[in-house]
Amino acid sequence: MFPITRGDYRTGKRLNMRKVIPYIASQFRKDKIWLRRTKPSKRQYQICLALDDSASMVDNHSKQLAYESLAVIGNALTLLEVGQIAICSFGETVQLLHPFHEQFNDRSGARVLQLCKFEQKKTKIAQFLESSINMFAAAQHLSSNINPETAQLLLIVSDGRGLFLEGKERVKAAVQSVQNANIFVIFVILDNPNSRDSILDIKVPVFTQPGELPEIRSYMEEFPFPFYIILRDVNALPETLSDALRQWFELVTASDSL
Repeated sequence: MFPITRGDYRTGKRLNMRKVIPYIASQFRKDKIWLRRTKPSKRQYQICLALDDSASMVDNHSKQLAYESLAVIGNALTLLEVGQIAICSFGETVQLLHPFHEQFNDRSGARVLQLCKFEQKKTKIAQFLESSINMFAAAQHLSSNINPETAQLLLIVSDGRGLFLEGKERVKAAVQSVQNANIFVIFVILDNPNSRDSILDIKVPVFTQPGELPEIRSYMEEFPFPFYIILRDVNALPETLSDALRQWFELVTASDSL
């Protein structure tokens, strides 16, 4: 179980960083600067890694990228000693490559990489989000007999392009539905700084009033996901995912202590 730490104590397992500066300023008299483990968290962690399987993702790093993503998440949940991993791919269709209830291991990772072809022609993100809500709900129902409190994270790894194929309103509604289902979404955008069509350079027409000329805006101004990371160096993906997971774990454990 992932332990909860509380303060303030003169001894403990972990420093309360908020207390360190007052401790020094008090000439080391205010020495209750330690946190202690109290009760274990009742949280169950369920993380789904979603890989964009569309043709626009094809490059020399794709399979290595997928493998490293799986390794980072697997290591994180191993450290937590509680949690389940699912992996799926999306494009024109959604495919569950590894379900939550199966133990994830090296053979699972190899099987996933074989199934990712990066050949799908379209990216139907709304369809995928709607499917993911059902997938998380089913997984939570299966695990509720063991642990009723489940924190769910959807990590999307994609180039982030062409997300409004199904219509802007449907996509935004799907994003809102995921949020309403208490699924936290982090969108990792794979971008190439050397490319002439970086995602930061893409412009889109936005129609604000009927009959008027469209306003030209940056694609990222219209990006439907509130939490995203633009990754320009694919080799930095493991570190980026690790940092994103750490922040999510901190957010969840902070809510446990309220």
